[in-house]
Amino acid sequence: MKRVAFASCVLLALSTVLLLSPIAKAQVDTGSIVGTVTDPSGAVLSNAKVTLTNVGTGAALTTTTGSDGVYKFSPVRIGSYKLDASASGFKTVTQTDVRVDVGANVQANFTLTPGSTTETIEVTAAAPVLQKTLRLVRLSISGAWTICR
Repeated sequence: MKRVAFASCVLLALSTVLLLSPIAKAQVDTGSIVGTVTDPSGAVLSNAKVTLTNVGTGAALTTTTGSDGVYKFSPVRIGSYKLDASASGFKTVTQTDVRVDVGANVQANFTLTPGSTTETIEVTAAAPVLQKTLRLVRLSISGAWTICR
C-alpha cells in the first residue's frame, strides 16, 4: 500500500514539473538575434564574422555564418545592442540600436559591399516601438456601460 502511495506521489510530482516547465521558460528575460549576411547580388556569405555588443555593458560575443549565410545569437539578455558584420574583401557593416525584448526573435540581416574591411558602413535602425492602447470600461450607477479611450 505504501509503495502505491509513494508511486502516486512521484507521478504527481513529475506531472507537476512537466506542466509548469513551459511557464518557467516563459519567465526568462531573454530573446534572440538571427539574420543572414549577403553580398549586393543576394548571394549568401559563409564564414562572415558577426559581433554582438551590449551597448550598456560593452560585453561582446562573436560568431560566424554557416554555409547558408545565417548567424544566430541565442539566448540574448534583453537590452540594446550593436551588431557588426564583416567578411574578407567586404566593408564592415554596423547596425546600432538593435533592441532585444523578452521572447523576441529579432531579425537583423546584413548586405556587405565589396571593399576594404577598414571601411565601415553604419546603419542606424531602431525596431518600431509597439504602441499599446488602453481602454477602460466604466459602469455607472444607472447600469450603462461606457468605453473610455
